[in-house]
Amino acid sequence: METGAPSTDAGAVPESSTSSPPDAARDGATDGPTTPPPPDASTQDAAEGGWDASGPWTSVSYGVTTKDTGTGNDIVIAYGGYTATDADSQAWVTQMTSVRLAQLAVGHMYAVRGPKDPDYSSREIGNSELAAALASQAMASSHVIVIAHSSGGFVADELFTFADASVIAKIAYFNLDGGSWALTDALVGSMRGVYFCNAHDSVAGDSENTSSDESLHASFPASHFFTVDADGSGCDPGAGWCLHDTLITNHPHDPTTFDLDLDYTDFTGGRQVVTSYIDQAVSDGVL
Repeated sequence: METGAPSTDAGAVPESSTSSPPDAARDGATDGPTTPPPPDASTQDAAEGGWDASGPWTSVSYGVTTKDTGTGNDIVIAYGGYTATDADSQAWVTQMTSVRLAQLAVGHMYAVRGPKDPDYSSREIGNSELAAALASQAMASSHVIVIAHSSGGFVADELFTFADASVIAKIAYFNLDGGSWALTDALVGSMRGVYFCNAHDSVAGDSENTSSDESLHASFPASHFFTVDADGSGCDPGAGWCLHDTLITNHPHDPTTFDLDLDYTDFTGGRQVVTSYIDQAVSDGVL
């Protein structure tokens, strides 16, 4: 864990995790609610335009739930950070899809809870079952968008080790202030695009894992580096963990640190979900 990280941090990413931790048994259980909070106005507007996320979330495997919106064949998979619940990841991916991804023909959403260990050492998430589901579903897709925040990057890496080459070739991967243990030059080169993303506020500074983001980008020449403009975030100067959550919301709830539950689920009161890295990928021709 990085120096100065809170002991209960919901987004801590160890500076180095380059080997695969041991596997852990999976029992197929799901923790917590599988229904996100009621939609806000932006979600309702999307529904009026033909986008419908009113159906239930269904379980794919341990820690993985899915919902179809009926608007397109493309896929998004959102990996939450350390300790994010099913409901947290569901609310986040629903908001991203309603305000931006539905415009890119995303009609299949997957929400993945955060790992129970910051470095995902327990290997508890059912990524092999997710990869099996994608093998058939992605046949009709042009893009598979994978977005991982913080320690969710370690969990996303495991999916890449299981996914078919045909699925890998359709993946646009966005690592948001996160970590990695399985990426290789060959894997990064075979995807549509890989983006390592940090955040910067001209008053508050850089997001907590900026040095890791820069190091990962330097390790993989085929990757992209993108900095989210977090000006006006409200984070205190030097509050790297608050800025860590500006990869999720433009105005985190706690100016001193993260507030995982609120930052993933509450996009009211002028708070907006952050998708500027998606816009960059569209501009680059990756999406």
